[in-house]
Amino acid sequence: MGSCNDALDGTPFSVFEDLERRIRAAGHDRPHRLHQGKTTFQPAASLAEWPAGAFELEAHHHASPAGIAGLTRRIAEVETGRLGRTVTAGDVLVTCGASHAIHLVLAAVTRPGDEVIILSPQWLFAVGLVRAANAVPVEVPVFVDLAADASFDFLSRVEAAIGPRTRAIYFNTPNNPTGYSMTPAQLSGLAALAEAHDLWLISDDAYENYDFSDHGFTEISILDRALDRTFQVHSFSKSYIMPGYRVGYLVCPPGMADRLRKYGLYSVYSIATASQYGAFQALNEDPARLARRHADVRRVRDITLDLLAVPHTGIMGGFYTFLDLGGETAADTDAFIDRCIARGVTLAPGTAFGTGFDRYARLCFTAVTEADLPAALETINQVHAALQGRSLRPQRSAVA
Repeated sequence: MGSCNDALDGTPFSVFEDLERRIRAAGHDRPHRLHQGKTTFQPAASLAEWPAGAFELEAHHHASPAGIAGLTRRIAEVETGRLGRTVTAGDVLVTCGASHAIHLVLAAVTRPGDEVIILSPQWLFAVGLVRAANAVPVEVPVFVDLAADASFDFLSRVEAAIGPRTRAIYFNTPNNPTGYSMTPAQLSGLAALAEAHDLWLISDDAYENYDFSDHGFTEISILDRALDRTFQVHSFSKSYIMPGYRVGYLVCPPGMADRLRKYGLYSVYSIATASQYGAFQALNEDPARLARRHADVRRVRDITLDLLAVPHTGIMGGFYTFLDLGGETAADTDAFIDRCIARGVTLAPGTAFGTGFDRYARLCFTAVTEADLPAALETINQVHAALQGRSLRPQRSAVA
């Protein structure tokens, strides 16, 4: 047997594979799958609606590696309006979802052995993407502390992790899995830190449409000193409920889009034309539908805050909260999750979202219908009360 890329040796498969095995073993036909990062809402696009001449290409024609011109122009228009600065189609790269976008950035800005700081807990594939790029992930825990105290000096912790091989900082806000939304002042501090150490910023904006904080969603690239070093990662999976289309896009710093296009050319060549047409449809939908989805998610967020009796992070945005189960080991968390599975409710273990989160579990409150959510939350409450020997009391956290 020939040699292999050992960067993948320490990279785990998705934690969901093990959860599905445990769900099957429990014998439930239709469990409440609160471990999944999904929604029950309808997608913005419909490939059944593709009248002649509606798009530049037909579904059976492959697109340019840069993305179909009409789509990149439309993305540039949307981003220009949203950011209040000019974004050109040349700054935009259409990708096979957010994971592909992050992969392209890492391939373009890191060399083997370089380090990438990841603000944690983080989206569960971030560490694996860094490792797959032959770079070294450096997890810096900040979001649980910020959720408990927004004045926490997270920048000192981040700066202490910066070394001579550090090349980039990856972060996601509103954060998956804690639901914390970084303030403009916090983002400005992060931008200043990146400038001081000449680092790239990889801003994962998957939940930009679901920020419920008083300050609202702020894209770091609009802040002073951030534009020339920020890669904005966008996904149609969340804002437009289109995970199966596998389409996203990057807004690149000036002069970097062509470099990333080379890696795109030699990874997937081009994104499926049908997916790009779905993205084009979504960007042209009535803005009121986007607002309704925001309101729908906020409503089930409020139900979760009102009914969940397990200690958890406040939900300033996104689809999730991080449950503090109070155990001491990952085995304690697994025992809790198994008891929930036995009663037809699933959660994702905190270990999937970073080192040091053994006692936590992620709950996705959009993964079931609004009608089913209260019963699922009640099951979690009852399991927690039984294990802790406590009475049920809602643990509504302060929400900025």
